[in-house]
Amino acid sequence: MPRPRSYDETTLLDTAMQMFWSRGFEQTSISELVAETGVNRASLYAAYPDKRALFLASVQHYLEQVSRENVERLRSVQPAAEAVRGFFLDLAGAPPRRAGKGCLLTNSAVEFGNGDPEISRLVRRAFTRMERVLAERLTEARQDGQLAAGVEPAAYARQLVVLIQGLRVMARVGAGRQLLMDAVESALQPLR
Repeated sequence: MPRPRSYDETTLLDTAMQMFWSRGFEQTSISELVAETGVNRASLYAAYPDKRALFLASVQHYLEQVSRENVERLRSVQPAAEAVRGFFLDLAGAPPRRAGKGCLLTNSAVEFGNGDPEISRLVRRAFTRMERVLAERLTEARQDGQLAAGVEPAAYARQLVVLIQGLRVMARVGAGRQLLMDAVESALQPLR
């Protein structure tokens, strides 16, 4: 009969997620994970056979926590144009300490590319989910007369997903807030 876990799984995943988010997969060692999480090596390996398995669980945790919050925020604000505008202004105006971490999904896309099909699939699925939510909100904005004529919501949503990733990469390398705000203001011109 297996022994019950002597640690809280959510706390472990929160800590591992934060470590991978700020340092990346390659730059985070098992020894550092053991030290930061407080979970001994044997228990860690009993739950996750290797660092990659813990990384995948951390990415899934990120999707369930951070990505879900972003989607809920986009869906909850009315009117739709204001939800989209506010989301991007918040993203561009994030404090440097938070913005400098980038996004775990974006960071993973940059670090792995297509090198790990499972990670790539998780990242693409998250990007597609964001695109779908943006397209829904942009369709609402068009119905409310808040989207410029001739702008197709699905294509514009794809453009905005690319903007999100660009903003996160630029913030990660220390681009100034004004540069990010200028990019957002320019990209949001079709929204009234």
